[in-house]
Amino acid sequence: MKKGEDSRRALVVAYDFPPRRTSAVYRVTNLTKYLKGYGWLPTVLTVEQREGDLEDPTVLAGFPSHIPIERTKDLDISGWEDRAAAGIRATGGLKSHYKDVRQPLRDRWVRSMGDFLRSCLYFPDKTLGWVPGGFARAAELHLQRRFELVYTTSPPRSTPVVGLLLKALFGVPWVLELMDPWYPPKRPIRRRAERWLLGCMLRRADRVVLISKGLASELERSYGLPARKLAVVSSGYEESDFEQADGRPCDFLPAQYFHFSHFGTVYPGFGGRFYDALADLLRECPELREKIRVNIIGSPDDVAREHSKAGSLEGVLKLHNFVRHDVAIDAMRRSDVLLVFLGHRDVARLSGLGKIYDYLRVGRPVLAIAYEGGTAELVREGQAGWVVDPEDMEGIKRTLRKILDDGRRSEPPRPFRPEFVEQFRYDRLAEKLASVFDSVLSHGA
Repeated sequence: MKKGEDSRRALVVAYDFPPRRTSAVYRVTNLTKYLKGYGWLPTVLTVEQREGDLEDPTVLAGFPSHIPIERTKDLDISGWEDRAAAGIRATGGLKSHYKDVRQPLRDRWVRSMGDFLRSCLYFPDKTLGWVPGGFARAAELHLQRRFELVYTTSPPRSTPVVGLLLKALFGVPWVLELMDPWYPPKRPIRRRAERWLLGCMLRRADRVVLISKGLASELERSYGLPARKLAVVSSGYEESDFEQADGRPCDFLPAQYFHFSHFGTVYPGFGGRFYDALADLLRECPELREKIRVNIIGSPDDVAREHSKAGSLEGVLKLHNFVRHDVAIDAMRRSDVLLVFLGHRDVARLSGLGKIYDYLRVGRPVLAIAYEGGTAELVREGQAGWVVDPEDMEGIKRTLRKILDDGRRSEPPRPFRPEFVEQFRYDRLAEKLASVFDSVLSHGA
């Protein structure tokens, strides 16, 4: 539907939505707020914020007031775990994870039973507790407003169950979005159950939206889906977030150092040999200790925590808490090099990291410690920096040397290929998503 035409009604089902702060909220929030400009009036269905959840209320700044946001209760079905563990510890069990010694037989049995119960109860994941209330409210809203289309975005994996139920009960056209692959669980029975559920969803959905060509090809091959049923709408960035630069200095980025900065979560193993390569470089060039800082701004992995507290990277590797999105963007501008850690082959090939689009828009050089895939291709196509294999320790060291030899850039940050980067603005990506919606109503599945 073109701009200026009457709006159709769409229900957007998203477990992660502001003020909840997760990596998923930026995509769905920014796509949703632009849909009306392309002929679609959305209603958002999400969960109520729970005490203890990370928040960033600024993500909703500028969100259109005409878009209703419906929130439902989220039943925590995992509460039994802490109570059960406390009871077992009170009897002398589960004292530690026994990394260096063999676990007692009882503890091994208890942990095995815990894994089994989680596998049985959390299907398709731990957020299942919001599905009954979410579906009930979605059905009520549909009866009131008669949505022309339902759009569900995942993760978490329970969210599309709401869309599947609405499709089955009301026959409402359904667009299923998968931001991440459904990586197979370890237990064979659970693996078969999840494959059955995902297959059911893929067959019943009218269109499947994916964020990468790699994942689209994988689903087409693994599930025999016709290419016409799949649509790729990448993640991106919100242009208004970059319109004004905050003039305040970042207290956690002292100006006298050359700063390498990673933003967001560092997932286990994603850093590859980066820390080892950095430590080796510092042993060879100890004077760099007083010149560089490597910042993890968000959630580090265990390897980063260990290196930051003691050993060869103490004082150089700095860990910082999550910051608001606007503060993060300002810190990106003030960093000298932006880091990407993507040392997982399947994630690199099938998915990627959403932060890369903010990095590209900021325009600071990017050092991607990444396997081949969409993120690596973006860095190369955008002429934005360097891509190094996560296991290539010597290659990482060579690249760090080159970066430091080239020195700090004095000019203001800007995209290296602005015309390439601009295609990832969320106001433009929303047009692509709206065209997917239009095609569903025009042509069906």
